[in-house]
Amino acid sequence: MKLDVRVFSVVALAIVMLLGTLSLPAVQADTAEGTWDGGMPVQKNVRNGGDPFVAQSANGNKIVVWTESDDLDRRFISYSMYTPASGWSWPDLLDGVPSGEYVSNAQAGMSDDGSAIVCWLKYTTENRLMSRTYTPGNGWSEVFDHGESNSNGWRSYRLEVNGQGDALLAHQKINSTDHGVEIWSCTVGSGWESEVLQSVPITENIYSIYATLSDSGRAAASWLHTDPSNHVMVSTRTASGEWDPPTEIDDAGGYSFWIRVGIDDSSGEFMATYMKSIPPYISTYYSVTVDGAWSTPEPVAGLNNTYAWNSNMVMNRDGKAMVVTTDQIGLEWAVNVTMFDDGEWTPTISLATNLSGLYYPEIAMDELGRAVVTWAATDDDRVAATYTPDAGWSEAVPVECNAGGDTNSVGSVSMESGNILVGYYAFTSMSTIWVSSYSFPDVTPPELQVDQVTGEETEKPLFEITGTTEPNAMVDVNGRPVLVSVSGEFSVLVELNDGANDLVVTATDEVGNQANVSLTVTYNDPVPGLQDKIDDQQDALDQLQEDLDAANDEIASVGSTAMIMGILGVVGLIIAIVALVMVFLRRKG
Repeated sequence: MKLDVRVFSVVALAIVMLLGTLSLPAVQADTAEGTWDGGMPVQKNVRNGGDPFVAQSANGNKIVVWTESDDLDRRFISYSMYTPASGWSWPDLLDGVPSGEYVSNAQAGMSDDGSAIVCWLKYTTENRLMSRTYTPGNGWSEVFDHGESNSNGWRSYRLEVNGQGDALLAHQKINSTDHGVEIWSCTVGSGWESEVLQSVPITENIYSIYATLSDSGRAAASWLHTDPSNHVMVSTRTASGEWDPPTEIDDAGGYSFWIRVGIDDSSGEFMATYMKSIPPYISTYYSVTVDGAWSTPEPVAGLNNTYAWNSNMVMNRDGKAMVVTTDQIGLEWAVNVTMFDDGEWTPTISLATNLSGLYYPEIAMDELGRAVVTWAATDDDRVAATYTPDAGWSEAVPVECNAGGDTNSVGSVSMESGNILVGYYAFTSMSTIWVSSYSFPDVTPPELQVDQVTGEETEKPLFEITGTTEPNAMVDVNGRPVLVSVSGEFSVLVELNDGANDLVVTATDEVGNQANVSLTVTYNDPVPGLQDKIDDQQDALDQLQEDLDAANDEIASVGSTAMIMGILGVVGLIIAIVALVMVFLRRKG
């Protein structure tokens, strides 16, 4: 059965207009820095929506994908995209199936330029993994079929897209005799290619597949292999694209899950975390590579000897990692977090305590070490806490103040360039997809590049300073404003004093952040003592001027022609001397 996207869009629009409760999206205002926007609906119809997944790009574009069903039990993969110029788009469909078939578990990733990839699971006669790629200006590709998949649980496969647009898709491949961990890789400008990292007999099991991809091209995948013992497995990929053979980092004994891997792009090392059951506790363990070799697993400091239900980890490109867990103590729940920095775990901080229940925590962190944790608690619905290295953790606050109904749901979080995007759903009689946004206050100094270097020497009294800064920034040199072009280029001549001159070039962006470049430029007078000689000659000229004035007075008082001629002769001589002095000074200068 082929579904007509246009028919469903028209029907949904008609229903919405009749109800009068939802409106077409306009250009949304940017989120105020340091505050949550309260949330807004992106699903503009009356069908049931669920399991939202969000992603965003460095250029400000965003996407949210979700599954939904109608009254005829037809299932759809829907999406809405955001651009800074137009806001959130009217939702559209990427795929759909008739009643009795299923599409589910959509995931999305975006690159820096706003291109995107969306993956989902599709069941007709068998479960298969599908994807579509979006390119700005060209729109969506046709559906790509990645083949049969046994990754049929919530978040049981993983899509990763880096800033360059390269992608990684890890899932459980299956056939009649065996199954295993299959990695699909996509490089910008080329298609998908697959590689199986581990294949096991159908009598054994693969669980908890996860993968991550860095901007350098390094990658890692993790999973649990049960035979029936439990083996925590990890495979890593070099920046050149070569996968290492799978490595067992723990023969876990009891069941292990929530296995996560991270990449330290600054050193090329890796980290893995996972939950491990050693009765009576369920604790989070970790292992890191040292010169490529995995260390002996140890409990994450402060998160051991607990009864944890969920554990999630994220690592940024500088090797800083955060682990968040939900721990049950008696009948109460707590959300705990700790940070791995420079080889050490920080003391555990409880972001929330005395909770009566909660859903899976999601975490994200950027290259500056800022982070966010969001979860759904039965007490407060959807909440989040943010972290900055200077101020630490904020209080956990609701992020869905505008949403009606119950927002105690699973969700997704994305963080890019200081902007946070959280996806979740609100339930009344039906569920509707919502997103909430937050922008960290801008504390990043503007880019400032000065072409000259400190320590330069010159024999010219004027020194030119040139450089570039970010557009709309203001520049000054020692407090003197400098004209900046629309592209951020600037040039200015600075008058130097004899000897060393300390010059400070300052760029100030629109929110007041500043960047400084200091220069010391030495002006060497080309004729040492020239000023003293000029001063001496000036004294001589002043004396001659006095003598000339006295002669003029004599001329005015003498009537004799001879006397006048004699005086004029003297005047002429004085003028000739003055002329010679001036010629001398000009040559010396």
